[in-house]
Amino acid sequence: MARSRKEEVLLIQGLEVSYQTDRGPVRAVRGVDLSVREGEILGLVGESGCGKSATLLSVMGLLPFPGKVVAGSIRVCGADVLALSKKELRSLRGSTVAMVFQDPMSTLNPAHKIGAQMKEALTVHGLPCTQDILVRLLQEVGIPSPEAVLGYYPHQLSGGMQQRVMIAIALSCRPKLILADEPTTALDVTIEAQILDLLRQINRERGTAIVLVTHNLAVASQFCHRIAVMYAGQIVEEGTVDEVLANPLHPYTQGLIGCIPRFKKGVPLTPIPGQVADLSENLHGCAFYPRCPKREPACLKTPQDLLDTGDRLVRCHKYGYLDYAETAAARDWGNE
Repeated sequence: MARSRKEEVLLIQGLEVSYQTDRGPVRAVRGVDLSVREGEILGLVGESGCGKSATLLSVMGLLPFPGKVVAGSIRVCGADVLALSKKELRSLRGSTVAMVFQDPMSTLNPAHKIGAQMKEALTVHGLPCTQDILVRLLQEVGIPSPEAVLGYYPHQLSGGMQQRVMIAIALSCRPKLILADEPTTALDVTIEAQILDLLRQINRERGTAIVLVTHNLAVASQFCHRIAVMYAGQIVEEGTVDEVLANPLHPYTQGLIGCIPRFKKGVPLTPIPGQVADLSENLHGCAFYPRCPKREPACLKTPQDLLDTGDRLVRCHKYGYLDYAETAAARDWGNE
C-alpha cells in the first residue's frame, strides 16, 4: 500500500497489551501495526472494547494497572517509548505527543483554575507562561473572553469550552502528534462539529498529525485521511477514507457501514449479529468468525494476517487467494 514520504511521527509494530484479571489475561491489543506521518489524520474506528483506547494509552505510557505492554515496539518521532524512563516519558508527553481525552471534566482538576492548569503544562517543559501567552492559546482555540476564563474553575465552563481548554493545553508545547480519544462523545452535534473543525484547522495550519479514536464512521469520513478498523484487539482493515468507505473489504467493516442510519424511507439498519469476541479466551483463526455472514471452516483454522491488496490492508484470508475481480463481486453484505 503506497504511502507519503513525509516524516513518520508514530510507528507501532507488533503491539500487544494484556490485562491480568481473576479470569486470567485479557489480550486487549493483539499484534497491532500502525504508522502515522506528519500532517496526517488517522481514524481508529471500531466498537467499544476493541483496543482503540488501550493502543493510545500505550503510546502515552499511561496504561492503567493492571494493563501492561507485553510485546512490540512504539516509536514517537524516533523515540523508543517503551525504553524511556519515567522522567523521559514526562518530557515526551506534551512536547512531542499530547492527548485529548474523552471527558474533559474528569481530566481537568476541579480544584484549580484554568490558568493555573495551563501554566503547569508549560512550566513542566521549561517554557515561558506569561499571561499574554495563556490568553493567546485560548484565543487560538476560539474561547471568548480568554482573560476571564483563566480565572474560572472547570465547572464554570460548558463541556464544549472545557474540551477547547484541553486542546489549548495539548497545543501549548507545540507537539507533532495529537492523540484524540473520542473527544466529542459527550458533546451535542453542533459543538462536536466545532471541535472537529478546530482540530482540522490545527492539522492544516501547523501540520500536526492526529490520531482520532471514534466509533462513528460518519465522523471519520468527514475528518480523517486514512482509517484503521479495529476488531478484538487487531487491525482488520486499513486504507484511505475514500477507499474504505466506498469499497469495504473486511466483513466487519461492511457491517459497521451497514449500521450507519440512511436518510431514505424504507432502508433498514443492518445490525451486526452476535457479541464482541471475549478477549479472555484463546482466539484461533478469525476473531470475527462467529458473527461473519461469509464465514467458512477455513476462517477458524487459518491464521489471519494483514494482506496487502494494493490499495488496502485487510485481515481476511479470502483476499490471499481470490483475485481482485472475484473479491469485488463478493462485497455485497452491508452495501445493499
